[in-house]
Amino acid sequence: MAEAVEAPSKDTAALDHEAIKKTGRGFLVITAAKVWFLVTSAVIQLGLPIIFGSAEQFGVFKIVTETIGLINMVMIIGSLQAVSKLVSEQPERASQVVRLAVRLQLMLGVPVALLYALGSPYIAASFNDPSLTGLFRLSSLIILFYAFYAIFVGYLNGLKEFVKQASLDMTFATMKMVGILGLVLLGFGVIGAVAGFVIAAGLICVISGAWTLRLMRRRAAIAAEASGPPDAQTRAEASASLKRLLSYLVLVMLYTFALNGIMRSDLFILKAVAADMPAQFAGMENIFALISNKFAGFYGAVLNIARIPYQGVIAVTFVIFPLISQSTFSDDTEKTRGYVRETFRYCLLLIGGVAMLLAFNSDSIIAALYSADYGRAAVALSILSVSIIFFALFYVATTMIIGSGHPLAAVVIMGASMVVSAVLNYVFISRVHQSTMEMLATHHSAPGELALADSPMAAVHQAIELASNRADFAAPYLLEGTLYMQQAAIATTIAMVFGFVVSLCWLYYKFRAVLPVATIARLLLAAVALFGIDQLWPMDPALVAIQGKMFYLLMIVAKMAVMGIAMLGVLAVAREFTAKDFNRFKAVIGRS
Repeated sequence: MAEAVEAPSKDTAALDHEAIKKTGRGFLVITAAKVWFLVTSAVIQLGLPIIFGSAEQFGVFKIVTETIGLINMVMIIGSLQAVSKLVSEQPERASQVVRLAVRLQLMLGVPVALLYALGSPYIAASFNDPSLTGLFRLSSLIILFYAFYAIFVGYLNGLKEFVKQASLDMTFATMKMVGILGLVLLGFGVIGAVAGFVIAAGLICVISGAWTLRLMRRRAAIAAEASGPPDAQTRAEASASLKRLLSYLVLVMLYTFALNGIMRSDLFILKAVAADMPAQFAGMENIFALISNKFAGFYGAVLNIARIPYQGVIAVTFVIFPLISQSTFSDDTEKTRGYVRETFRYCLLLIGGVAMLLAFNSDSIIAALYSADYGRAAVALSILSVSIIFFALFYVATTMIIGSGHPLAAVVIMGASMVVSAVLNYVFISRVHQSTMEMLATHHSAPGELALADSPMAAVHQAIELASNRADFAAPYLLEGTLYMQQAAIATTIAMVFGFVVSLCWLYYKFRAVLPVATIARLLLAAVALFGIDQLWPMDPALVAIQGKMFYLLMIVAKMAVMGIAMLGVLAVAREFTAKDFNRFKAVIGRS
């Protein structure tokens, strides 16, 4: 095991003491905000299925919010990273960057929100469910608010004002939770949940704008005293910055669209394909919509769980992005290589550790958190827990590629991965859907519609028979849900691996940066230990009925805690953590 102790290298030495403190503290506060985001999201995602009382209503909520999220994230991450990059490179021009970004969003964000609202009927039709039109139209307001909120957060991130940024994130998460659950509890249903989201987005946009404006005025007053009013050269440079911001913003938004497309393509295609009704079953539109919404609810629930490690990585990218941007702007390749290697190492430890705990306890987690019918998605959760490891690292890699000033490369890689995901999901899920429809056509005829009855009693008997026939038709369709979701998870995993490998090759080509192989080996060793614990301590989901959900959940938490301690023990014995790591930790929490 002596070879596990790595000698200090020039790459790791590039992380100087001040950078470590700034990076570490920034990571801690952003992580704290993301932890709170996870808590509030968990309350929303676990509370809504209980309040709604049906997987199909939760499925409708997931489809609407994930669809709007595809555009929202384009606005918030694309604008945030573009503004953050320009501000971090030239902090003295931060206010100018914000003003230029606001002008751009008036020309971009507002029209996009309007187009989304007008195109809502077509979006609903793409899911084979016209009833979603009104909800899509209402959610278009979120795009408008996010477009400007992203600018203000990007300004704070570029100035490395991580505490202020975290404060806004936590405030928004709280308002979103209260708004969504509050209106649903008041009896407004799915439309109330979407309206609560809209209200929270509008409030945080106003709050962040006022806060940023105040900070800009304070910094502008200090700068004016030091340098006086802007001259003609400064105005010319501002015009050049506008063009640069526009080109950079477009590329980052394309990248973000592809990123969120790959995150959602499985859910979207699952819903659309499952709702696709063959002509021979005409008149069964409601049943197909119901079943497809249930599938979306089941799969959406496990997506929430599987994405937990990814939320931690978002905090890493918020901090590493301005550092990579700064080091590449100054052509410091050695420092950039050091950032890349160390970022991958810590991300692997964070993502791999959490993902393994989820993978080994997937069926138990679902049984403890949701009703029994959600158990159909347990296999999908196990697969997605592995998939998210590759996706999170893929996301980190492409974020560093963008930060290094090569957004076009990130767009191409992420776009290709999105296409791979969409194609594979469509092929895999359609194959299952076709075989399911053939099975239903062989064993079940279409239930038909009510005919004109001779008497009230005959009408009652006819309605009962029709309901029974429809239930007989829907039951075997619903039972195939496990296979639908399993195929979606497999297709998504293949696409994630593809994207990660390609982005890693690009980083090696550009900076000669490689993955920490020793860390991967130690994590695999830890996985063996976790497998052993899982075999010795099985948690059958059937125990929920005997022990009750609360006690069963406590047992799952205890088991995962033991697994976590064992994993840390294996990593420590294998000498994954060195004196350098402890020194960095002290630098992060120290005051000097």
